[in-house]
Amino acid sequence: MTTALIDIWRVRRAANRASRVRASAEPTQHIVRERAAVEALDGKLNRLLACWYEWTCGYSHTRGYSASDSTCRDYSTPTHWDWRNGAEDERADVERMRGVDAAIKHVPNTPRLWRLALEVQARNLHAEAQVWSSSRLPAGAELEVLTLEARNLLLLELRRVGVLT
Repeated sequence: MTTALIDIWRVRRAANRASRVRASAEPTQHIVRERAAVEALDGKLNRLLACWYEWTCGYSHTRGYSASDSTCRDYSTPTHWDWRNGAEDERADVERMRGVDAAIKHVPNTPRLWRLALEVQARNLHAEAQVWSSSRLPAGAELEVLTLEARNLLLLELRRVGVLT
């Protein structure tokens, strides 16, 4: 009789241990998934900021030649041929950058320098190095907090504008 009770107790103890192991593993998997989602969103925001900076500078990929020729400046291709030369993709990129530009302009700069922090970070992301800074921005950990706050405000604005869903 006692051996049967001891065996039942051992089975229950093993079952409780297994349930505790499963319970402790589930939050870890949830945290890993959440961390991956945050990293993906950070990467997307970094790419948007770098592309936005390039778009605001008005870079063209040609060297030394004007963007338009005076003899055919007013000509536009028929819309059914635009998919071949990438004009539709370019229009979509321009609309996306206009949305990012509007979102960045809606980030306030008055209580703290959030917009300036975003602009400096966009320059650094475009340069792929930490070479740009501003004397108006704080240094060290306070700059990291300010940049994180600015990125959060920008994410809210990008969602409101409809660039990110």
